[in-house]
Amino acid sequence: MDEIASSVMEVKDLDEETIWDLIESQRHIITNSVRPCHITPFLRQCHVIGETDEEEILFAPHLKHRCMRTGYMLDLLRTRGKKGGVAFLESLGFYNPEIYTSITGKEPTKDCSSILDEKGNLSLIQVLMNEVMNAQKWLGEEKCIKHRLNEKMQGMEEQNQQLKTELTNLKAAEVNLSRMKMDWNRHHDEMIRLKEENYQILMRYTNTLQEKEMSVTRSRELRQQVDNLIMENKKLTVEFDVERRVSSKLREAFKPKQDELLHLKEEIDKLRFRIQEVQMNPVTIDILQQDRVEALEESQDLMKEMNSLRLELDKAERLRNEYLDEKENMFMECATLKIDCDMYKDKISSLQSQVLELQKERDEAYGARDEAQIHISKTITDKDLCRRQVIELQDTCRQLNKEMLQFKSNKERQEKLSTDNKTPQREKPKLKRLQAVNLRTVSCDSEDSNSSQSDFYSNLKKTESCESLNSLSSSFVEPPSQESIYRRLNEDDMEKSFSHRPFPPRAPQVRSLSRISLFEFEGDGILDQIEVIGGNATGIFIHKIKPASPAHNSGLEPGFQIMMVEFNGREQTKTILEDVSFEEAIWTLKQVKGTCSLAIKCNSEAYQKLVENIEKKIITSGDSFYIRINVTFDKDSGALGGFIVQCNEILHVTDTMHRGTSEWKTFRVNPHTMIDVDGGSIPNYYRAQQLLIGTIQNMTRQIPSFNKQNRKSSSPSQNKLVRIVSTDKSQRNPLWLSFESGTIDPDKEQDDQPVGNCFTLMPYSLVRPCHPPSLRPVIIAPTRIGKVVLEKLKDLKEYEKCKSECLNNTEYAEKNKKGDILGVQQAQNSLRSCYTREGVEAIVAKNVHCLMELGLDCVKRLHKVEIYPIVIVIRLCEKNIKKIKRILQKYGVTEDLLMECSRREEILLDTLPCLYNCIPDSWSDLDSLVTAVKTAVKDEQKKIVWIEQSPL
Repeated sequence: MDEIASSVMEVKDLDEETIWDLIESQRHIITNSVRPCHITPFLRQCHVIGETDEEEILFAPHLKHRCMRTGYMLDLLRTRGKKGGVAFLESLGFYNPEIYTSITGKEPTKDCSSILDEKGNLSLIQVLMNEVMNAQKWLGEEKCIKHRLNEKMQGMEEQNQQLKTELTNLKAAEVNLSRMKMDWNRHHDEMIRLKEENYQILMRYTNTLQEKEMSVTRSRELRQQVDNLIMENKKLTVEFDVERRVSSKLREAFKPKQDELLHLKEEIDKLRFRIQEVQMNPVTIDILQQDRVEALEESQDLMKEMNSLRLELDKAERLRNEYLDEKENMFMECATLKIDCDMYKDKISSLQSQVLELQKERDEAYGARDEAQIHISKTITDKDLCRRQVIELQDTCRQLNKEMLQFKSNKERQEKLSTDNKTPQREKPKLKRLQAVNLRTVSCDSEDSNSSQSDFYSNLKKTESCESLNSLSSSFVEPPSQESIYRRLNEDDMEKSFSHRPFPPRAPQVRSLSRISLFEFEGDGILDQIEVIGGNATGIFIHKIKPASPAHNSGLEPGFQIMMVEFNGREQTKTILEDVSFEEAIWTLKQVKGTCSLAIKCNSEAYQKLVENIEKKIITSGDSFYIRINVTFDKDSGALGGFIVQCNEILHVTDTMHRGTSEWKTFRVNPHTMIDVDGGSIPNYYRAQQLLIGTIQNMTRQIPSFNKQNRKSSSPSQNKLVRIVSTDKSQRNPLWLSFESGTIDPDKEQDDQPVGNCFTLMPYSLVRPCHPPSLRPVIIAPTRIGKVVLEKLKDLKEYEKCKSECLNNTEYAEKNKKGDILGVQQAQNSLRSCYTREGVEAIVAKNVHCLMELGLDCVKRLHKVEIYPIVIVIRLCEKNIKKIKRILQKYGVTEDLLMECSRREEILLDTLPCLYNCIPDSWSDLDSLVTAVKTAVKDEQKKIVWIEQSPL
């Protein structure tokens, strides 16, 4: 005892700094082992801490775990000085003697010297007397409880007998319930089988109805064809009769009449007799000669009269023939009208009979439908009855299980009471202070088993009843209407919007959505609170967090990937940052004001890989995409750092925030291997758009001076300065930032942007690489000279000309609907000569180049069906056009027509979604032009195809 007292005296004699140095040396062990809830009552009795201090240590919200509470308690005790240190060491001597020994190097005394110093011996005696009186009072209450329990035990024995009988009844009920369940399952399986059979019967019935309808339509078509054939037959018979009558009339008209023949014979005899008389007398001969002269004169007069009469006769005959033809035509029209009338009468009668048959079929279908609906409604009502019976049986089963559990619990209590009566006098419980409990952290596990079991079954009963109501509510025959579906969708949208609605400032919350969590905090100046890295290829990650900022207090940590940001600006805004560029992510975070919500995903592997690559200087950001340049940047037009880029070049963008300014770090791409070559900086999208507008304005201010040679040349051989590419205001380009109205400067705030500006010109176009597996088709522009070159190429082995298909209107509409029409070559009346997808694929499958006589406007249609042609553009001038003038004349192409075609198709080059190969005007004849085209085709086949992505 003297040694223990000397050790205590030694601890008390130490000064404040020494005591706390000893405690701080073991701070890590103390924070990991000591429980504040055990020693705070002792410290409060020593008047080192108060009740408010005790509540703050145990229940402060910013102290999230036991180590933080223990550390805070040590900091609070240190403010109490030496008294706090001594009291803490004494509490360790009572509750953690091993820690006390490791700190002081001695055994604990357990003598409550601090309490004696504060209250003295009298107060300690008073505390002990109060505890003794409480113990005596507790002993008396225990005796009364024991007496009441004995009486209760007798009643419980009687209830035990009753419960045993009820238990046997319950077992019998369980057997009946299992049997009923088996019956219900059997009936349910049978009902499902009947439903399937009914469904199969309905399917067969519908198939037969469809077949019947098809056969009826086929029979109608056949009847119509038969009627048409009958009508044509009748028309042919009528025409045959008319032709036969006309031929008989003509035959009769050409036959000579017998009266005329006899009259002619008599006149011949008279003339012979008169000739004999004249030859015998010379006087009469003179007289006859005079008479002959007079007769000749009279005959001339008569001939004139006869000619006039013949003319009148011909006119009369023509009129007669016209009237006869009109009469015959009228007869034929009348006959055809009679035939048509008979045919229409037959059609009307057949249609009436078909309508009657359709009415009968409709009535039969309505009757079958009503019977099916009645059968289905009966089955549904039977199913509902079975469900209600099952629900009632489940309720009874749960009630019986509940009573059985209560019986078992009562039996266990009785056994415990009987064992307690048999044991000797119960030991007095030790005096102890119960651990304080935070009401906000109480879980369902702290409740007793009876209440938990009863609540469980009651809740289960409620859920089952709700499910039964829901199942009964869906037992109608008709499906839900469109209004009901629309109302449910609106309710779901309202719930989602309510769940994601930003709330006013309050304690930070974290909602776990599978692997994505939502963090809400005050987002004003969010870029001052956090620092982000990444890009569209890796994602946007939090790299650094400012200590004691709202973002830090909400629980954000470095390495978290930002998937989405939601905030309230002028209106509620939600932006997805999963695959955006670094520049767009920075601009979006600048717009955050007020309370914001970040959707966070833990992706530590990608973050560590990104940080390692940045530290090793392999990359400077997480951006990686390819663009096509639509404007030339040289020293005079805005090139940065001497990095000159030409129009139609492909660049690889690796950093959209290079040097923290409005510059993009890019590299030229090898056209055959996609390897980055030389690199440099280019203006960002907004700055490039401004430069493009300035370039176009400068071009419009210049006065063009074209001479005769330039007017006859389609395009100069030098590189283009600007490629005019525009998009509609309602569409969104993949390179644009996440906004809706016009182009926005990423270096300015959203409120500072001009309202109503919308620049549709695109300085850059987003492209993607493509590797066609086979030889690509070939299109040559201008099309007028392309036909001549294609005729030369089609005789080579590695080339084959695509043949066009002749389609009527119905075939063209069907194939155009499927997207198989690639281009129309000619169109005449109802026939079209078209290039189809099947024809091109058949030629490509032979591993040869398909030659197509199509214009540049068909290239987009080819890209839609994943056919990427090689586009060859031939530059023309007056000199080489004259050299092939004779060849062009064979194809009916003049010099002016060729130049007009070249100028017209030059405009379409800016709309092409891919690159093209331009052959300069240095060729001298047709053979050198064909050789240049073959070389260009081989070169383009080796290159990677860059496809321009259409605006979203």
